[in-house]
Amino acid sequence: MGGERTPPELREGVRAGILASVERDVELRGGRTARLLAAAGAIGVLGAAGITLMLAEHPFGHHPQWHAIVFAAVWSGLLVVSLALAFLQVRTPSLPLARSAAIGMLGLGLAGICSALCPDQHFLQWWSSTAVGGRLTTGGGLPLSALCFGLVSSLFLGAVAAFIGLGRGPMRPPLPAAMLLLLLSPGVALQSVDTSWAVFGSWLLGTAAGAYSGVATGIRMRVLLRGA
Repeated sequence: MGGERTPPELREGVRAGILASVERDVELRGGRTARLLAAAGAIGVLGAAGITLMLAEHPFGHHPQWHAIVFAAVWSGLLVVSLALAFLQVRTPSLPLARSAAIGMLGLGLAGICSALCPDQHFLQWWSSTAVGGRLTTGGGLPLSALCFGLVSSLFLGAVAAFIGLGRGPMRPPLPAAMLLLLLSPGVALQSVDTSWAVFGSWLLGTAAGAYSGVATGIRMRVLLRGA
């Protein structure tokens, strides 16, 4: 045992890995990090302003206006963290955090556009007024209707966001789907304030299932397109 020596290629590999880690650390501590953080902060401020403006259109006759402050603060904090993850390209060998955050933010942006186009700022009320939503509400109650609305809407958001923001390399759907769900959850909570815990839970469950299915679909479509 005492006569065994470490193979030269292994020593060289360890040395190269240490040097690469040192170079990466120097790079992250340099001006590039400062610029990326500044950019993330600036876009985060704009995103927070956009979220506040979006919430400002929400009718507050049924609950206090301080709800807008709380939900906007939570949303803004999640958005800034997501931006930092995406801009700094934070990742581990098994967790593509940066790309997952980018997909989540794309989904949130699409949700903002859809909410601006929605004729009623009470999305569940609008959904219940449609033919499909009305039948679900009448046949199974508002929780079932909220479950299906969350499933359909987040499936669309997840599929489009994953297809656009997948980037290069393979990715598994759980982490980007979780990022999308996390960024959509404050909106689900705010819209559920005047309903019940059953409606909120059903809506959130449908959103989670739709986010996973949509992201998986978007990833699969992008892979098939590349292979074509």
